[in-house]
Amino acid sequence: MSRALRRQPLVQKPPAKTPSFKPSGPRPTKKQTGAAAEAAKQHLSFYDRWVPRPVRDIISELKKVTWPTREETTRLTVAVLAVSITIGLALGGVDIGFNWLVDNTLLR
Repeated sequence: MSRALRRQPLVQKPPAKTPSFKPSGPRPTKKQTGAAAEAAKQHLSFYDRWVPRPVRDIISELKKVTWPTREETTRLTVAVLAVSITIGLALGGVDIGFNWLVDNTLLR
């Protein structure tokens, strides 16, 4: 080890702080058992009792979606089909052109 490194004082890390995170909001409730659970289940609707939570979340998100009108859907479908057919014809033309080029130059 060189002299310069031996002369330098060691740098010490500051002591670790305790995390300052404090959860906000109410504490989660404990799962009820026995009579309390039965009483809580009785006032739940059929939807809340039998439909799984992920499915309920999906349904609630789909209710927030702004769905297009029938006219918008028809117009956009026609646009997609027109662009697809145009690109298909262009690629088909390029393919036919390259086939002709290969047949008449390389395979003669």
